Parts: sequence; structure tokens; C-alpha cells
Amino acid sequence: MYKITRCATLKNASFLPKAIGWAKEVTGFVNKNYPGFDISVGVEMFGSTNIHWSYQAKSLAELEAVNAKLLQDQKYWAMLDNSKELWVEGSLKDTIVMIVE
Repeated sequence: MYKITRCATLKNASFLPKAIGWAKEVTGFVNKNYPGFDISVGVEMFGSTNIHWSYQAKSLAELEAVNAKLLQDQKYWAMLDNSKELWVEGSLKDTIVMIVE
């Protein structure tokens, strides 16, 4: 099992309400259109104005398959394009952690 997280930093704390609304919208879109892909979204509580997304995948192959579909999804990319003014350039960070049980 793998836990995948993505984190991005807002340019300004005043963007937080808009960013939360957008993050919930894009997360809902992906969860609705990609069954089994159950992303959650959250806001960092202290220190930084970061938005975090996370989900779990059974395998790296599962992650790769979903990413391949997302790369072809024009509506998804349009949603991402609509938020580019919110984020600090270069702040996006992805992490993949293998869960050990």
C-alpha cells in the first residue's frame, strides 16, 4: 500500500477561502470521475498556508494508471489552469510513502 500526498503553498493567506473552495471542487471532480480514487484535501493548521491532498493506492501500477487517465482529462487540466494565480511558483511537492504493516 502506498500513501501519496501533494502539497502546494498559497501566494497569500487572503487566497485561502478561494483555494479551499477550488481544492474541494477539483477533489470532488476527481473522486466522482475516477472510481476508487478517494482523495482527501486539507489545510495546514500552523506555520504555512499550504493545501494538502492525499490518497492511498494498492500499488505503484495503480497510481500510474490513474495518472495516465488524468493526463488525458482536459476538464481536469482546465480546472488546474484556473487556479494558477493562487500558488507560489515551484512550491508543489509530491511524496509517495510505502506503508509498512
